[in-house]
Amino acid sequence: MALFTGTFENKVDRKGRVSLPADFRAELPEGGERVVYIYPSPKHDALEACDKAFMQRLVQAIEEQPLYSDEEEDLNQSIVAQARKALLDETGRLVLAPELAGHAGIDDKAVFVGQGSRFQIWSPERYSDHSERARARAKGRTLALKPAGGA
Repeated sequence: MALFTGTFENKVDRKGRVSLPADFRAELPEGGERVVYIYPSPKHDALEACDKAFMQRLVQAIEEQPLYSDEEEDLNQSIVAQARKALLDETGRLVLAPELAGHAGIDDKAVFVGQGSRFQIWSPERYSDHSERARARAKGRTLALKPAGGA
């Protein structure tokens, strides 16, 4: 499973092309199609992105909702129907579809933010505000780790 970590800012050219950070590219499978799926974040004015394996997990989790339920419909419409397959070119660039870039307010720069098994893409200004608020909320929070070995 991919492990996306770190925060990187890259330029977006006039055609909407942006380089996927090298650390993120290294997490994608070698050979064949190198692809990520990008969709509007259901929570933020940003984009979410993941590899094919994580997208399949998302679809499976949505399909576990009762068929034709509001939950299934809402999740399918906000994630699956909005997702765009972005192929990496030989230099590691991908194209941000205009409607996706518009949702996130991305113009000439994009911030890539690792989230473990997925990553987010933000406009620098929106990410700066979001990051400050998230760090403030995280102060004093604790985390319990499961023992190594998955027990």
